[in-house]
Amino acid sequence: MSATRLLVLGVVRIHGWTHGYRVGRDLMDWGAKEWANVKWGSIYHALRKLAEQGKLREFVAPGDEVTDRTSYELTDDGEVEFHRLLRGALGHTGDDQALLYAGVTLMPCLPRAEVIESLRERLIALEKSNAETEAAIHSSVEEWGKPAHVRELFRLWHVTIEAGAEWTRRLLAELEAGKYVMADDSPEAFGTPPTAPS
Repeated sequence: MSATRLLVLGVVRIHGWTHGYRVGRDLMDWGAKEWANVKWGSIYHALRKLAEQGKLREFVAPGDEVTDRTSYELTDDGEVEFHRLLRGALGHTGDDQALLYAGVTLMPCLPRAEVIESLRERLIALEKSNAETEAAIHSSVEEWGKPAHVRELFRLWHVTIEAGAEWTRRLLAELEAGKYVMADDSPEAFGTPPTAPS
């Protein structure tokens, strides 16, 4: 799963339709260059790939012909893909933190209950991983079967996993208490696509 793919779909969705430069500007303004390693080339690559896969529709919007640019909007398949990636990102426990960061950035695009469910799944996975890591740390020398100093790596993993679990517990509590405006709370939630002009 790619953070860039999720972010590109999210920005296009937020605007209803837009062109690549605007997607890039938004992501750079959000600091995604630093926390997701998003680059201009990866943005345009993702737009082309998503269009090839039928997740985005390419078209020439009014004014695009003057600047020789292409605009994009989500297809129905793109909307489904966006939600699939976003749910997965919020439950993510792997090494690629950019995916979790992208999920948190776009979490208001989902109903509150879906975000809570994804975060609960994340917490369960973290707690299981932490228990396994802690058991390895406290195993006997005979059971260990690794050089003694490697325990420090397991201790680092333990602390890192516990910090992630604690952050997840705090965010869950805040969401359960009604903090943040989510997609089902208001049409003004961050990431809600604009309504089509009537």
